[in-house]
Amino acid sequence: MWMDNNTRDLYAVELHPDYPTYAFIDPEHFLAKRLKSLIGALGGQQVQIVSTTRDNSISIVRAYSDTNPGTYYLFNAKENNVAYLFKARNAIDPAMMATVKPVQFKSRDGLDIRGYLTIPNGKEAKNLPLVVMPHGGPHGPRDYWEYDPSAQMLASRGIAVLKVNFRGSGGYGDSFEKAGYRKWGREIQFDIIDGVKYTIDQGMVDKDNICIMGYSFGGYSALQSPILAPDMFKCAIGVVGVYDLPLLFDAGDIAGRRSGQRFLKRVLGEDEAELKSFSPSYNIDKLKAPVLIIHGGNDDRAPIEQAESVTAALKKADHPFEYVLLESEGHNFYDPENRAKHFNRVLSFLDKHLEL
Repeated sequence: MWMDNNTRDLYAVELHPDYPTYAFIDPEHFLAKRLKSLIGALGGQQVQIVSTTRDNSISIVRAYSDTNPGTYYLFNAKENNVAYLFKARNAIDPAMMATVKPVQFKSRDGLDIRGYLTIPNGKEAKNLPLVVMPHGGPHGPRDYWEYDPSAQMLASRGIAVLKVNFRGSGGYGDSFEKAGYRKWGREIQFDIIDGVKYTIDQGMVDKDNICIMGYSFGGYSALQSPILAPDMFKCAIGVVGVYDLPLLFDAGDIAGRRSGQRFLKRVLGEDEAELKSFSPSYNIDKLKAPVLIIHGGNDDRAPIEQAESVTAALKKADHPFEYVLLESEGHNFYDPENRAKHFNRVLSFLDKHLEL
């Protein structure tokens, strides 16, 4: 929601069904008119009025797109001009970046599911190698039409990237988000798998050249989807993931709070047999894809016990896997050397299992 900071009047709602757009609640409000004119002046990008002076004469404006991480401008109402300020990532050349195309398909049980396909720069969306990147959460977060460094990294190697806003994702209404409750290990994964099938049926990707990679809940999906569709994926990469659902109730910062326990019971249920049936750690025998696990030693959200659970199961099953422990990192990687190590291992692993 976009509001006048002085009067608290609501003038526009920003919507992201696929490409971002606006619904103007008060089209005659001066900020609504200002925003419309800026969208026209900075065509092809999403534009946001970040802040405005108290006399409304000057605004800071952000423009971004799938190829532009963000460019900031100063709008002067008295002079009616826009002056460049700075780029969010100065080293990025938008002309060299991959484009992001919205996709939409029906799930096997009839839900409308949306997502995004990143298409490598200079490539046609035809018979491409693919990495599927399920988002984290799963409840609340979602993927957007925007610049994503991880997807761009993969696209720079000629790999398409599919992101699916599966049931449970935020941004599509309360009922859609709740439709993912107690569906982590099955229906949510079917949405991801059905998204892959859609890109195959459309001729966009090579059905024999697909891997899956995710972070947090996406790391869970990176192993759970190949368990349900073992012949679809050539490899699986789980980063700071959750792999043992019963363990979620015993270890980590969610389990340590009463509100967290209530949340887990609401979205996962308390049937231990079902939780184990939805856990990669208990179902390695159904997995064919070789696995890369990357984890932070100080992760409070998905504690190290999660990585230890799945790597022990992989080892016991004599399943091919690689394991990278970044001992000083948490639920994200902030040290530049660790980030480089993480990305290099990902690229090296993909190079082994995808034809690029």
